[in-house]
Amino acid sequence: MILLIETSTTQCSVGLSQQGICVSSLSVNEAQYTHAEVLHVLITQLLDQEGIQPQDLLAVGVSRGPGSYTGLRIGVSAAKGLCFALQIPLISMDTLAVLAQEYLRPETRTVAVLDARRDEVYLGVYDPQGNALMVPHPQVIEPGYFQKSIFLEEKLHFVGSGADKCKEIDPVLGAEYHAAVWPHAAQMAGQVFRSFEAGRFEDIAYFEPSYLKDFIAIKPQKKS
Repeated sequence: MILLIETSTTQCSVGLSQQGICVSSLSVNEAQYTHAEVLHVLITQLLDQEGIQPQDLLAVGVSRGPGSYTGLRIGVSAAKGLCFALQIPLISMDTLAVLAQEYLRPETRTVAVLDARRDEVYLGVYDPQGNALMVPHPQVIEPGYFQKSIFLEEKLHFVGSGADKCKEIDPVLGAEYHAAVWPHAAQMAGQVFRSFEAGRFEDIAYFEPSYLKDFIAIKPQKKS
């Protein structure tokens, strides 16, 4: 069994996979980012539910970002701690690739977009097999951007918390927009297993989340 951890957004999810198939998962989606309180509880519940001991795990897969700075640090820290304690491999997967998995369709380009505040999103584009056609990056959305840079010969599906922002600023004719979609650990099973078979492991000591942007603390406004 491989344990899967996804904490890049308000949704905190964990899963167990076998041979590239997710056999069980749990998730909590709270606007207040309760990951620090619920992640280890979810992991314990999931293992108990499936009758799995930590020592039975073959590896841990974690969503590496981009996304919430705090959420990513919590997920990656938990994954690294488990891998170090159990002496098992750590595998990472790009968060936008996780987000795209559920909407991969024939003859369709999936545009995974996470809100990055103001007019900016984290952006990745994927073909029907889930291969990245554009390196995930932060992008300011301006009128005409998608007309110039996206593969318009195929139908586009925009998925993720930045979808409505893209539709509002630079709508694409015929595209579908799915904003109420979050990355989920269950969607990591296939790619994480392929990495496991290929021996593509992270260095536990030096691995860090892929933030793509510097952390900016927002000061609360003073009440008048």
